[in-house]
Amino acid sequence: MIRAKFICQQNLPDRETKTATVILTPVTSNPPNEENLTFWQATPAGNITLQITNPAASSQFSVGTAYYVDFTAA
Repeated sequence: MIRAKFICQQNLPDRETKTATVILTPVTSNPPNEENLTFWQATPAGNITLQITNPAASSQFSVGTAYYVDFTAA
């Protein structure tokens, strides 16, 4: 398993398609805490873009909130 730490940058609902687009980017070294710096050194750039059709799921993403993302081979 690989763990990353991302921050929600946008959560954009689309009334026409009844979806939400959620965009997350890796944490930066700001705020400069030890955990963020460690994650930032491993993943300084990138993004995750999700198109979510479940309103209950998309509502759980708050702009400015950090989330751990775990990658496990399927």
